[in-house]
Amino acid sequence: MKPLPCFVLLFVLFQFAGCQKKEVPAELTEKLEAIAAEMVPQRAESICDVTLVVSEGGILTVKGETNLPEAKSAVIEMLEESGVTFADSITLLPDPAVVEKPWALTSVSVCNIRTRPSHAAEMATQALMGTPVRILNKRDGWLLVQTPDSYIGWTDDPLAELSDEELAAWKGSERLIYIGHTGVITDSRGETISDIVFGVILVKTGSRGNYWTVALPDGRTGEVRKQESEDFRKWAESAGIEPERLIRFARTFTGSPYLWGGTSTKGVDCSGLTKTVYYYGGVIMTRDASGQFRYGEEVSIDKPCETLLPGDLLFFGRLRDGKPRITHTGMYIGDTEYIHSSGLVKVNSFDSTRSNYSAYLLEILQGARRVTGFTPGKGLERVAQHGWYF
Repeated sequence: MKPLPCFVLLFVLFQFAGCQKKEVPAELTEKLEAIAAEMVPQRAESICDVTLVVSEGGILTVKGETNLPEAKSAVIEMLEESGVTFADSITLLPDPAVVEKPWALTSVSVCNIRTRPSHAAEMATQALMGTPVRILNKRDGWLLVQTPDSYIGWTDDPLAELSDEELAAWKGSERLIYIGHTGVITDSRGETISDIVFGVILVKTGSRGNYWTVALPDGRTGEVRKQESEDFRKWAESAGIEPERLIRFARTFTGSPYLWGGTSTKGVDCSGLTKTVYYYGGVIMTRDASGQFRYGEEVSIDKPCETLLPGDLLFFGRLRDGKPRITHTGMYIGDTEYIHSSGLVKVNSFDSTRSNYSAYLLEILQGARRVTGFTPGKGLERVAQHGWYF
C-alpha cells in the first residue's frame, strides 16, 4: 500500500483530534462532588444529582436535579468563579411543569414509601394518614415525596394533593391526632371507614356523643372516639419527652413484628421504633439509625449502666476505618435494660446475670445519645415548631 502524503496525513490527524469529545476539567468535577457531599450528607434526605458534560460542540453544561436551591446556587457560583463559560440545565425540584400542586396529605392509615418507583423496590419509610408531604416529582403514577423528617422516596399510595393555599387552609383547620395504639374510623352505624394508628391526623368537623366527626384527607367522613384522640395543636404544644412517658409507650410495641422501613404501630424497624416513640413526645426525629447517631448529647458507654439514663438512645454497629458504622438502635429504659426492634420488639439487658442479657449487643455497642433535652433544628425538631404542620 502506498503511504499517504505528509500533508494528507496531517489533515486526517487534525480532523480526528477535532472530533474527540472534550473532557470536563478534573478540578471542576472535584469541586462539584465536594458541593454535593457538603449539601447532602445523607442521600435519603436530599437530592443533588448534578453532573458536568461537554457537548460535541464543546459547550460545557451543568445538568441534573436538586431539591435544594442553595445547592444549585453553590454550583453556579463555583462555575462562575472558575471563569468557565457554561450552560445551566439544573432542574430545581419540584418542577412546576411536572408538579402542579407541591403538597399532599397521606390518605391511608400507613403510606408505604419506597427507594424506587416500583413495587419490587425496598421500602424506605412510611408516613401516617394526615401527614403533610412535599411532592418533588412524578413518574408513571408514582410520586417522589419528602416527609417532614426530610426523608425522600417514591409512593403510589393514595395522596390528597394540595396547593400552597390549600395546605395553609389545612394548617389553619381544627385537627385531631389519634393517640391510641391502633383503631378504626367508623360511620354513624359503626361500620369501618378506615383503620388508623397512633399519629394519624384528621380534621374535626363536629361532635356526636362520645365521638368526634372527622374528615379524612381524601374527603371521606367518619367518627373517632373522643377518648382516643386529642386536639392536634394542644397535643403538639404540650407533648413532653419525659422518659417514663416514652417508656410506657415504647412497651406497647413489645412483641410487634420487625418491619424493614416500618414507622407505625403496625410494625417497625429499629430506628422506626425510636422515631415513633419520640414522636409520641412531640418530636420529629431523623429517620435512620446512622442519622439519629449524629444528633443529641453524647453519653459515655464505658460503663453504660452507670452513665445511661432512661430515654437515652443506644447505637450498635462495627468500626470501619476507625469510625463507627451504625446499623442498629434502641432506647435505654433503665435498670440495665433497653428496648429495640430486632426480629420483633423486645427488651434486652446489659446485665450478664439476667436471662435477657445479650453479650453480642454489648460487644457491638458503639455509642449513646441523650435527646431528652435538645436545641430544635435539623434532625431533631418539635412538631409544634415545624412549618409543615403550623
